[in-house]
This record gives sequence, structure tokens and C-alpha cells, in this order.
Amino acid sequence: MYREKMTMKRPILWLSLICLLGVLWGQGGAGVFDDRFPSARSTGMGGTGVALSNDVWAAYYNPASLSLLEKPMFGSSYLRLFNASFLRNFFVAGAYPLPRRYGTVSLSVQYFGVNYQGRDLSSEYTFSLSHGFYLIKDIHTSLAFGYSLKFYYWNLGQSLQFGDLGSSSTFGLDLGFQASVYNRTYVGVYVLNVNAPQIGEVAKNDLPQRVVVGVAYHPYDGVTTSLNFNRLIGSEKNQVWAGAEFNVFRYLFLRFGGTSNPNRFSTGLGIRYGKIQLDYALLTHSELGETHQLGFMVLLP
Repeated sequence: MYREKMTMKRPILWLSLICLLGVLWGQGGAGVFDDRFPSARSTGMGGTGVALSNDVWAAYYNPASLSLLEKPMFGSSYLRLFNASFLRNFFVAGAYPLPRRYGTVSLSVQYFGVNYQGRDLSSEYTFSLSHGFYLIKDIHTSLAFGYSLKFYYWNLGQSLQFGDLGSSSTFGLDLGFQASVYNRTYVGVYVLNVNAPQIGEVAKNDLPQRVVVGVAYHPYDGVTTSLNFNRLIGSEKNQVWAGAEFNVFRYLFLRFGGTSNPNRFSTGLGIRYGKIQLDYALLTHSELGETHQLGFMVLLP
């Protein structure tokens, strides 16, 4: 009798999980290779970063921002989307400034998976090679360009009925520009998946394409404000992301932000000691659970 009940419950649990995944995909942030972001600093500032992202995660927001890096960096990040234990999202990245004026390159890996009762329902891997460099730079102004070459790999996992569901892969290309004036005002433009990639052997899935335009203002050390305008290509909705960061103490940074469509609020903090930085961010949602993010970065010799 007990086995019969468990057998009956399994299809119900699987159906409930599939329905919940459908809701998450509809809300954004959990679709096939959706543009999830690794920086807890930017998440705490409402997700902004296209105009000014000067750390190892720059390529995810605007590869042109890699030009701002002057020292090698390494970082890792964990994102718990909607506080759902079956959604797993990890990031690892490294950035290295090239000699002379050849800019900065970065390598990064992202994993996003759906795991239920020890079974992988879906696994997404993104491998990125990014490069950002200055086109123009003087003591007052600068203009930088950047690009990211991406390899997407999607494993559909195992099915109880059909076994191995197979895998698929494709390539993507991101482009970005960044300009600055007096090292205080920054403007950025970023286009995700310029080449409109699709993934899937039988049923083709369009990977998200997004255009982001933003401005950031850094009036003096310890204060940064940022504003982004986002448009998902194929969608009729525009999003506005805004945030601010304050260096309240020598080692402590506080961040606040918000987004529209949907309306979400974020907050976070960062602790920077020597060459090491630890960051945490919290992002709310009106219908689903809150998102938590932890990040670690270190400056290398």
C-alpha cells in the first residue's frame, strides 16, 4: 500500500514542479539561458552595471567595461533564484589585463541547473571569452569597445519515461560600448546575443536578446549612482533599473536599488579588505520568493 501511494504521488510531484518552472520562466530570470547576472554588487544596485562595472564580472554587463581593469582578478558567485532549492546557479570568472594598450580579456563559466530529488532535469552551461579595450583615451574622456564570444551547452537530463533527453549547443555574440567624461560620468550600451542564436535539435528555442543603455555618475569617491533602460527584443515592455552605492565606512559598502516590469527592490552590502571583497545582495519579488546572492572577488598579483 505504501509503495502504491508513493507511486501515485510521484507524477503529482513532477507535474507540480513542471508547473512551477513554467511560472518561473514566465516571470523571467529562469528561462533557457536567460541573462542571469553574477555580480552581487550590481544586483544590490537594482541590476545596473552597463555604464560602470569595473570588476571581474564586467563582461556580463558590458564587455567594454573590461578596459577599466588594471590588475588581474578572480571571482566566484552563487545565485539562489527565488529562494528555490531546486534552482542552482554558479559563476566563476577571471580577468587579465594585456600588455600595452591591448585591453583586458576575461574567461568565465556559468552553470544553471534544475535538480529535483537528486535528478538533473536541466543543465545549462555558458563558456565566455571576452575582450574590452579603449578606442580613445585621454585625461578627460574615453571610449571603449568590447565583445563576448559565448558557447552555450544545454543538457536536458533524464526522463523517467524516455530516458536520456539529449543535449544541444550553439554560439552567441555580445557587443558593448562605454564612454566616460572626467572619470565621473559614464555612458554604456550593451547588446546581448547580436547574432540571434537558437538552441535545440527538434524544437528551436530562441535565446534572449536584450539592448541595455545606461548612465552612471560617480561625483566623488564613495558614491555611485546608476540608471539603466532595458528592452528585451521581441517584448513590448521596457524595464528601468536604478541603484546607488555608498562607502559608509572604510571597509563597508551599502547598496540599494529597484526595477520596473516587474517592480522589484534590492539591497546589499560589500566588505572590502585588502585585495579581497565579499558581497551579498537581496532581490525581492511580488509573487515569487526573494533572490539571494553571494559573491567573492580577489585581486591577483
